[in-house]
Amino acid sequence: MIREKVARLAARMHDRPQYPTQGAVLFVDLERREHFSKYLPVGVLRSFLSGRGGNMFLLHNLLLDGREPLDPQIPMIFGSGVFTGTLPSAARGNLTGVAPDSNAILDSNCGDFFPAFFKLNGYDHLVLYGKAAGWTLLELSGGEVRYHDATPYLGMDNTDLTRAVERDFSCVERKNMAMARITRAGENLVLCSGIMGGPKAIYARCGSGAKMGSLRLKAVMILGRGEPPDLSPAYKENNRELARKILATSVVRYALKKVGTPFLYKPSRILGAMGTKNNQETIWYDTLDADNFDVYRPGMDGCFQCPIRCRPLNDLTPEGKGGWGADAMRGVTGNAGYAERQTGIGHLREKSYKGIRGDGTYDRHDKGDGPDYVTLGKMGPMIGIREPEQVLRLNNILNDLGLDSASTGSAIAWAMELYQRGIITSKETGGLDLSWGRYEVIEKLLYMTARREGFGDVIADSARAVERGRYPAEALQYRMAVKGLFQSDPHDARIIKGFALGLAVSTRGMDHLRNRPTLEINAKINDNPEFKTALYGGTVAKEPTSYEGKEHAVATCDKTFAVGDAVGICRFATKLFNSPSTADYKDFAAQLKELTGEEFTPAQLDEIGRNITGIERLINARLGLTEKDDTLPDRWFEEKITAGPFSGEKIDRAEFEALKARYYSLLGLNAAGVPSLEWHRRLAEATTGFAVQVTLPVGIPGAPEGAVIVDQPVSDVGGLREALKVRLPHAARKLGDSSLIVSVNGTMVLSNEDATPVRSGDEISIMRIIAGG
Repeated sequence: MIREKVARLAARMHDRPQYPTQGAVLFVDLERREHFSKYLPVGVLRSFLSGRGGNMFLLHNLLLDGREPLDPQIPMIFGSGVFTGTLPSAARGNLTGVAPDSNAILDSNCGDFFPAFFKLNGYDHLVLYGKAAGWTLLELSGGEVRYHDATPYLGMDNTDLTRAVERDFSCVERKNMAMARITRAGENLVLCSGIMGGPKAIYARCGSGAKMGSLRLKAVMILGRGEPPDLSPAYKENNRELARKILATSVVRYALKKVGTPFLYKPSRILGAMGTKNNQETIWYDTLDADNFDVYRPGMDGCFQCPIRCRPLNDLTPEGKGGWGADAMRGVTGNAGYAERQTGIGHLREKSYKGIRGDGTYDRHDKGDGPDYVTLGKMGPMIGIREPEQVLRLNNILNDLGLDSASTGSAIAWAMELYQRGIITSKETGGLDLSWGRYEVIEKLLYMTARREGFGDVIADSARAVERGRYPAEALQYRMAVKGLFQSDPHDARIIKGFALGLAVSTRGMDHLRNRPTLEINAKINDNPEFKTALYGGTVAKEPTSYEGKEHAVATCDKTFAVGDAVGICRFATKLFNSPSTADYKDFAAQLKELTGEEFTPAQLDEIGRNITGIERLINARLGLTEKDDTLPDRWFEEKITAGPFSGEKIDRAEFEALKARYYSLLGLNAAGVPSLEWHRRLAEATTGFAVQVTLPVGIPGAPEGAVIVDQPVSDVGGLREALKVRLPHAARKLGDSSLIVSVNGTMVLSNEDATPVRSGDEISIMRIIAGG
């Protein structure tokens, strides 16, 4: 049971901080309304840092094998980075568990104010488990933990819930309160729902909202900003220099600060890599270029003390930037709720939006935060929408309903292609016409999804729709997912082979934020091969369509971004994501010394990034994933791109498998896609403190080295046998063969296996009985 796992881990932890600025791990049993705090050993910082890395340490120790993701015995873990709340652009935190919406780990990253307030109130991690007897709002305030009845908030979505909590607790979000909360979608266990961390910010991907709903937890509220630690003069000066460094980069100065991530739409469109109509096409309209949103963008917002401020606001109302004066109405033509006219500079359009139905009526969703590039792509070309006003409305509705735009948009696009192909009809959709681009149907479907009403109940099952009997098996041919998770970004990666590899090997599923080597398509980088080689630690072909050396780019990004998550810094401020000159290992090492007193070299931080990826792969192996899951949708292998400058491109299976093998070797993984024996032993010693090497007979699936490490503590040979079945789930039948016997440190165990002890460091062999007569 989870409580036994918690008790075992707590016994290895401490009652006081082990280094300056360390926060506590708060364990909360929602079923019993019990809680306590402990501090992780300094060795965890040395091996995994905090944030995402610390979360994975906790999950690896607390995970109960064989349980469904929504089982309350499976923990849900919030974590903030080492720098969160004290360094420019470090306002991030991770949420970790087992994904209801995929076959892999749940791991989601969010910014805004919640992770910073959490860290500044003295916490590094929050471990939640057990199903509350009634719907609960958990309050953390001044070191106190309080449980409130959340029944009055049931059915409330993001905006209404925030206003109600502000009223009831006399607080203001982002001023003296921060909150992570679910909407009715999370209450209804919608698999594509997320946990909102602000008006726009969301712990998205993997079904985080459903997981929180399974615990009957409506919200976690931090009441009070908390107190920053005493920062040394050197730390403050380094911060100033780091802020200057980040703000000086061209992508921040000329794109992110001005329009946010939607600037990426135009280059993707021109490249012919814009995922369109569930990736059947790769070209879409220029109407969704970022400059077409300018008229509706009153300003920019950002996360806690972040100098970038990359989040565009939107306002389509007459009072906002979207309103036109009377003189601008001359010569306009009406169309779908807005009017347009040609200006004196040709193709550039000005717009007068008169409500989504053109009747002069506006509502709460005509104003909001966003969109970002992902939402623009998923609510635009992916589902056949081409008007900015419609994208803005859908973005605002998603934010209020607490739906992950990536998975929700992909689930709708999947359904639309199935409808297009006749695999589902109006009979299955309840009369909804799922033809591409039907705005009214899509808006209605979002509300239906949050309520699990009608065909919305099918969309709510997201990528698991076939598994849950919603679609026939043939529908899987058109599901754009890896490891069961829909693609996160709207790029079509058939052109860019480095991107394709990254999506395939991402530990949480088809997600670009794990390792996307964006600089692979930067002309200045490609024109300087020596610099590019130094950047990625190996020679990388400059052509995006080449497979040569792409493993270096992806592996380097894997490690760098893992460290970024562990310290809590934003991708946009992290080296390699959009710039070669943003924060890097040297910057992190300097600030770690000032903040924690611990010294790190860049090489040590690189190894920490590798450790985080390695432990995630070990957890995925326990969930049943193998090297076969590091792949791509069949469409990208079998169908060529048909338009754009790279027409004819697709992924070659043989070239891809060779590239993946090189990536495995470079990162230190074996052919099964998990850390090789010696590395696994070190990871085991750093996480559970238990490592036993088991030599196996030839032909055991999942053990290409002929042996495996068991890293979950067992007391005897009988327990070891069961642990092996968990470690190698696809070999469980073979391992259950009664002809196999166990040898411990050279001594065969011929009886009383349950009484034969196994200790960390033992050498175990499993062999077949030699019989005669």
